[in-house]
Amino acid sequence: MVPGLPAVDSQSAGTLGTALPAIAAALAAAVLVYRLPRRSPSWAGGGVVAGCAWLLSQAGPGAIDWILAAILGIGVACALPRLTPRDPLLVGAGAAAAACLVVLAGTIGSEPAQAWGALCGLCLAVAAVLARPLAAVADRPPGHRRAALGVVLALLVGIWVGANSARATWFGALTSHGPRNQPMVALTFDDGPNATATLAIKNILDAYGVKATFFTVGKALDARPDISRALLADGQLLGNHSYHHDSVRWLDPWYPELVRTQRAFRGDLGICPALFRPPHGQHTPFMAWVVHEHGMRIVTWDVSVGDWAAKDPSVIVRRVLAQVQPGSIIDLHDGLDGRVGVDRTVLVKAMPGILEGLRARGLQPVRLDRLLDVPGYLDHC
Repeated sequence: MVPGLPAVDSQSAGTLGTALPAIAAALAAAVLVYRLPRRSPSWAGGGVVAGCAWLLSQAGPGAIDWILAAILGIGVACALPRLTPRDPLLVGAGAAAAACLVVLAGTIGSEPAQAWGALCGLCLAVAAVLARPLAAVADRPPGHRRAALGVVLALLVGIWVGANSARATWFGALTSHGPRNQPMVALTFDDGPNATATLAIKNILDAYGVKATFFTVGKALDARPDISRALLADGQLLGNHSYHHDSVRWLDPWYPELVRTQRAFRGDLGICPALFRPPHGQHTPFMAWVVHEHGMRIVTWDVSVGDWAAKDPSVIVRRVLAQVQPGSIIDLHDGLDGRVGVDRTVLVKAMPGILEGLRARGLQPVRLDRLLDVPGYLDHC
C-alpha cells in the first residue's frame, strides 16, 4: 500500500518543537525590550520585523528560528507605540500573532508555514509603523543604539541563513527545483557511493524504468570506483558533491574541493560532471564564483526529508509524498558523508514506496539534466 499524506509524524512534531521555543523567544525579547525606557524609531523596528520574517521563509527549521524569532520580537517592541495591556491594537495584534503561530505549528511542511509567516510579519511591520504616529508618543527620545543592534543582529543572522539555505540565491545562482508546469521530478542521492545501498537502489530504479542523479563524494569515489562505474554504465547521472564532505572546507574562498573531485571523476571514470551540490547546502559567494568559473551549476533541492536520521522506511516515504510537487528536486542519501560502509538499507527499503507514490500522483522521475534541460557533463574538466 502506498502511504498518503500524513496527519502527524515525527517531522511535524519536530516543527512544533521548533515553533514553541521560537514563540517563547519572540515574546521574551519583545517584553524585555518593550519595558526599557528608551524607544527606537518605528521605521527601524518595522524594518527588523520585515527582514526577520523574510529570513524565516528562507531558513530551515532549527535553532536558527529561535534567534530570528527573538530578533523579530525586538523589532516588534521597537516598532509598537507605548500601549496599555487593554489597548485594542495590542490585543488584536497579539491574538492575530498567536493564531498565526498555532496554525503554523500544526502545518505539515515548512514552505507553506514559512510563506504565511513572512506575510504575517510584513503586515505586522506595516501596522507597527502606522500605529506609532497615532499613539502620540513623539516626546519619547529614540533609542538609535537599540535599533542599530537589531539591524546588525538581523544582518549577521541573514548572512548565516543565506549561506545555509537551499533556496536563497543572494550568495550566488543556484537551482532548487525545475519547471512547475510539467509532471516531472528528479530523484537525487547524496554522499555515495555506498556499499550497502547504492547498487541496490540502482536495481530498484531499473525495475521501475527510472533514471536518477547521484551526487558523489570524491573520497568515496576513489575508494569504490566500481560502484560509480556501474551507475554510469546504467545511464544514471553523476554529479560533484565535494571531495571530503565536511563542515569546514566550504569556507575556503578558493574552494579546491570542487577541482579535486572533478579530477577524481576524470581519473576514475573519464567524465566531468556539470552539476555540483554543496555539502549540507552550505555555500558562499566565493564558492559560487569557483563553480561558475568551471562552467558548472549549483543544484540544491526543494524536498528534503531527513532520511539520513530516519529509522523507519515508511516515515521517509510519507515525508517525500507530503512535500513533492511537479518540478521538485528530491534530496535523499544513499550514503553518509562519503563513508562507504555505513548502513543505508533503510533508504533501500523506502524506495519502492517512493516510486509507487510518485507514479500514483502522475509524477515521472527523471535525471536532473532532463528536468532542468541542461548538460549533465562537461566537455572537459
